[in-house]
Amino acid sequence: MSSRQLRKLQKQRELEQSAKKQNDQSDQDEESDDEPAPAARSKPNLFAALGGDDGDDADAEADEDDDNEGDAIIETAVSEPIGSGSAKKSKKKKKKKSKKKAATAADASEEDEIDKAIKSLKIANTGKGAPAQDEEKQRRAVAFNSIFQINTYHLRAINEMRNLFGREIIESANAEEERQQQEQQQQIRRGQQLDLETFLRAQAPNAKKLPEVSLRRNVFVQGRDHWPAQSAAGLTMTEVAAGDGDGSSTEYAYLHEGEYDGLQTLFFACVQIGDPMRMVSLLKRAPYHVSTLLQVSAVARQDQNMALASELCERALFTFGRVTTSAFRRDVEQGRARLDFRRPENRQFWLAGYHYLRSLLRKGTYRTALEWTKLLYALDPADPYAMRHYLHFLALRAYEAKWLLDFLQDVENAGSVAHEDLIYVRQSGILARLQMGETEAAKKELAEGIRRVPWLYCALFRELGLDAPPSVWGVHAESDARQFWVKLYLHFAKDLWNNTQATSLLTQIAKNMEKVDVGSLPVDDAPPDLGATRLVFLEGQTSLIALAPRALLDRQPNYDFDPLPPAEEDNIFTYQGTRLPWTEKHRRDGGGVGHAANDDPHVQEALARMQHMLAAQGGAAGGRRVQGFGIAGQQEDSDYDDETDEELRRDLEEHARRSREPGFLGQLMQMLGVAGGGGGAAVAAAAAEDHDGDGVDEEDEEDEEVPGAWPGQGEHR
Repeated sequence: MSSRQLRKLQKQRELEQSAKKQNDQSDQDEESDDEPAPAARSKPNLFAALGGDDGDDADAEADEDDDNEGDAIIETAVSEPIGSGSAKKSKKKKKKKSKKKAATAADASEEDEIDKAIKSLKIANTGKGAPAQDEEKQRRAVAFNSIFQINTYHLRAINEMRNLFGREIIESANAEEERQQQEQQQQIRRGQQLDLETFLRAQAPNAKKLPEVSLRRNVFVQGRDHWPAQSAAGLTMTEVAAGDGDGSSTEYAYLHEGEYDGLQTLFFACVQIGDPMRMVSLLKRAPYHVSTLLQVSAVARQDQNMALASELCERALFTFGRVTTSAFRRDVEQGRARLDFRRPENRQFWLAGYHYLRSLLRKGTYRTALEWTKLLYALDPADPYAMRHYLHFLALRAYEAKWLLDFLQDVENAGSVAHEDLIYVRQSGILARLQMGETEAAKKELAEGIRRVPWLYCALFRELGLDAPPSVWGVHAESDARQFWVKLYLHFAKDLWNNTQATSLLTQIAKNMEKVDVGSLPVDDAPPDLGATRLVFLEGQTSLIALAPRALLDRQPNYDFDPLPPAEEDNIFTYQGTRLPWTEKHRRDGGGVGHAANDDPHVQEALARMQHMLAAQGGAAGGRRVQGFGIAGQQEDSDYDDETDEELRRDLEEHARRSREPGFLGQLMQMLGVAGGGGGAAVAAAAAEDHDGDGVDEEDEEDEEVPGAWPGQGEHR
């Protein structure tokens, strides 16, 4: 109940009191039809107007609308006294003294109820009331969550592939894959050289497998039978806070606890060395370390092995899914889950999702790709990966035109909150109208679009090989920013316009329009933001990269495992392993003067954590070699031999020499036992001792042979 309605109640009470005073001063003609009855005889139920009277249908309906509610309150308060007064017309007039006593009692009773109503309203306003802008914000949040509800069934490509090709074809393909895996195992036993895929899939004959329930109930992807049965090694998830306190969203975060942070430190050292084989070897020992999975996936793409690259991205997402909480899974389905992109641990999820999305496009599973794009967009509405430019493209590919129109309407309602470049994305709404058979609406929106962004349609005519009509002829995007947005839209949507229905409509509407007055339009567009720049950087389109702001493209650090991250001060660092890229940047910027990196407490803490992890797994500083980086207490079958350690030592020394300061890597060399000055001899002695005691047979050693496509142990013997 609003304060306006309460004032109406108060005014009604004052009118009744005034009527009673007139009644006390009147004589025998009180029985006139226009006379109101004393309120004490028929007092209105003021609490019914507050919603406490469940039997009053008029009040129940009035609660749905504030304006109707106020009218219902007045009607209820007035109608009861009039009805009571009509019943008293035939009765004799009471004495003035008794009337005054009754009026006094009525006043006291009414004052009590109004005081109670005011107190109740104040309490309600304190708990539920909000300014109009907050209510609008909450309304937008509810609409956003409704649009971006995720159906986890559509997150799995296998479900769409069954719908496209049939269950029998999929089962036949799986049987063929199992046959190939058996041939790969035989190839391993024969001692033949291995390619990267065979090396990573190789397992001991009696190796444990992940439980079937874990493989099939993962929220993101379905696991594969040949994936190692190891834990996530300290990757966890926690709930951070409820967004804005209004219950419209809940923020979660991934954590790198314990051993995982140490692995992140070792991973960064391998990245600095720049040898892909080091990364492959680390992945063999830590098969569910997400950063390593993504980095080796990039290696597989460079090797043109797209199937392996996609599988490694799937395993990374599977790892993320293994550690999710039930609350997160529920909120994902409701569109309420959020991840903060400023946390480096969370950014790995976007990167894995993006590369997996690209693999889904290669398979033609557009419905699954759309659901993944919706998820990546919903987790952070600020859209750090510019997924809005994938949404319109995939919604049309997946024949989800109705959803696209709902999304565009939500963007329109957001107003200034939305990204300015969405004017280009909105042009795909025309194609959505055509897909739904709404030709007249499509014509109207197309004419409006030509008037608002004529340079886009001039470029579209050129891309489609059509002659531009006079209405848009010669209207070009002049600035780099405008050219960037035009080319980005055409990069995704050009093929969607290349059909008879769309081109016919485009030509018809554009020819019938007058020349667009460019002078009335904005001079330029907003420059590309970091999210859009990150997207074109990952897409690898040179024509788009050339138009992106150099200040954003040249930012450092910039690694494949964390492309174009936010500025250092914008990050939320929780663990030291994720801070190392910035630490290394500061060391390089220092030009070798001083030892700031060595003295950095964050680096020292990371080194201490790494040393503790190595010591727990059998390695130690000062000459002991690293025994396999097993996870969750599982020891790997093979280790670096002395020649490999000698090569690693040379790599580390060369990197440190180029940097003119040992810094973090110099300390890591000592920790790994590959520093100069006799370290190699100690490593060799330790290797011989361990080999005699391990009792590893020759077949198990062959299981760990490095792939022939990469420099490794076999090539140095």
